Amino acid sequence: MLRQYLLRTFFLTLAWLLLWRVAAVMEYGPHASIWFPPAGLTFAAFLVMSWRAFPAILLGGVITTLWVSDLYGDLTPVKELLVTGVSFGVAHTVPYFLGAWLLRSKLLRLGSHGLSNTIMTFLGIAALSSFCAAWLGTEVMISGNLLQAEALWYTWLPWWIGDLSGVIVLTPIFIALVSWRYPQIERWLGGLKFTEGGGSWSSFSTKLLIIVIMLAVCLVISMFSSYEEAAFLVFFLILPLLWISYTESPLKTAIALAVFSTITAFSIGLLGLMDYAIVYQFAVTVIASTAWFGLTVPALVAHNQYLTHQVSQDGLTSAASREHFMQQADLLLKMARRRNKPISVIMFDLDKFKSINDTYGHIVGDSALVEITNAVNAQLRESDVLGRFGGDEFMILLPDTDQSHAVGVAHKLREGISKIVIPSLAERLSCSFGVAQVSKNEHIMVAVDRADRALLQAKRNGRDRIEKDAV
Repeated sequence: MLRQYLLRTFFLTLAWLLLWRVAAVMEYGPHASIWFPPAGLTFAAFLVMSWRAFPAILLGGVITTLWVSDLYGDLTPVKELLVTGVSFGVAHTVPYFLGAWLLRSKLLRLGSHGLSNTIMTFLGIAALSSFCAAWLGTEVMISGNLLQAEALWYTWLPWWIGDLSGVIVLTPIFIALVSWRYPQIERWLGGLKFTEGGGSWSSFSTKLLIIVIMLAVCLVISMFSSYEEAAFLVFFLILPLLWISYTESPLKTAIALAVFSTITAFSIGLLGLMDYAIVYQFAVTVIASTAWFGLTVPALVAHNQYLTHQVSQDGLTSAASREHFMQQADLLLKMARRRNKPISVIMFDLDKFKSINDTYGHIVGDSALVEITNAVNAQLRESDVLGRFGGDEFMILLPDTDQSHAVGVAHKLREGISKIVIPSLAERLSCSFGVAQVSKNEHIMVAVDRADRALLQAKRNGRDRIEKDAV
């Protein structure tokens, strides 16, 4: 176990140093990079490894402090540099450790059905953690004479935005890589699943190519334009990246953001756009945050559809609920009156339903209701509406149908129901029907009441029969 932990610490330190060196290449001011990938690795490491990631990140902080001193030709004694390195390591690790602990605690409470809360919490904690890390890191650099005191205000903000973009863009990538090896991690990601593909890779590659081309066009225009405002063209990349987040999986969204951010960060120096570095920093951060929020839209739509389904359909039989039936009835009744067409209602229930439940159990009773619903739906038109009013009571709305034709429909339904066979039920199923046509200017509930009275008459007359309203 110790050997395995030491190996993980070594490789984590090595990866952190490599990412730091990449960030150093993209510096456009003292200790200010376009984005800071090590921050993303730090946050991901604390999310996955918790306190066990401290030694690796602290060691990385010490080494980079010595490295920075060498890069800038600083003559500070090694002992002071070591103190500064440890201080920087603490300033960098503590905010991200606390942020990761807070995020993981929150996600564990959310479970697997809180994608929107997961992303919102992640972005909020990432912003707060990177703010604290940037502020403390700047103070440490000043106290260690690696940064002038007057540089605080023009160093701190780029440092913060660079750290924030590194966390927002790269933490999900690192988590995705770890989740492939340890799928159980997804249990506390609040519904964010990196192991699901979601669509073809060829389609995703085409979308990614479009984004790269659009980014290249924006950068080239900014390079040759005499207008400073041209740098803001990059914000239009929000639209294609939202396109990816709406249509692709979280993994592919993370990949797209990483590619977009990496190309942006390296191109700024290559194309001589360092004067607009802060614009591109904010662009990466804003676009990445928007893309992550975009992932929640399909989830919210699906959740709303699920809730609509729950409200509009009966859970057992999939017939319309009472509320949904009445809404549809109002609409169809208004349409029938505009077109001067008849509309009728049929109310029916299962004969001796209580006896079936008492004798054979509720499972058999439920099976009988489901089979009856299936048999009735097989006979109805697409324009007809079948609703369950509760228990064994059902209602049918028949547009463009007068009472005589509605009685004919009831006879077909009665015959179809009589042919239903349920293996665990010894007796034949039968239903009683009440039929009524909606009169001119009559409220639908009045017609339902008349159909209900006809149904009661059918019951009194011996069940398994059809009665029509006398009006």
